[in-house]
Amino acid sequence: MTKRDFFILIIKLFGLYSIITSIFSVLPANITFALTNFDVFGIIWIILVLVIVLGLFVILIFKAENIVKLLNLDNGFDDDRIDFGKLNSSGIVKVTVFVIGGLLIIDNIPIFLSHTFFAFKKDLNGIIENGNSKFYWAVSTIKIVLGFLLITNFKFIATLLKTDKNKEVE
Repeated sequence: MTKRDFFILIIKLFGLYSIITSIFSVLPANITFALTNFDVFGIIWIILVLVIVLGLFVILIFKAENIVKLLNLDNGFDDDRIDFGKLNSSGIVKVTVFVIGGLLIIDNIPIFLSHTFFAFKKDLNGIIENGNSKFYWAVSTIKIVLGFLLITNFKFIATLLKTDKNKEVE
């Protein structure tokens, strides 16, 4: 398996994971909240959430090759093929950093969207917002940015995490 094929597979798995997470947590929470105050804004929000969730799913599943190309994920490795029997420690660290970054993004996009919607809805209704909502919104934003940085800088992070200081990360 080539590195490119491996990253395409991982991105497609993230896509499947995101649609499952969205179906069972994000959509029910947003639909319930929107239906409590049934108005035009609630309907627009449900449509917006559906478009974002389905768009993310379509991009991750059907445009995985473009994501790998855009983020240069197949660069930074010495050879083009992955032999899992000969995967060295730096290769494992690189893959692990990429997976952790992807999970941070996929897990926190729904939380970010929900808190953004709740803050906007409270602002429109004139409800005073407590600090917890802003805190969780900020935390989810930081996690998304951190996940993006992990994915785009996995080779540099693997270099920082190498155990043998005399040996170059491959």
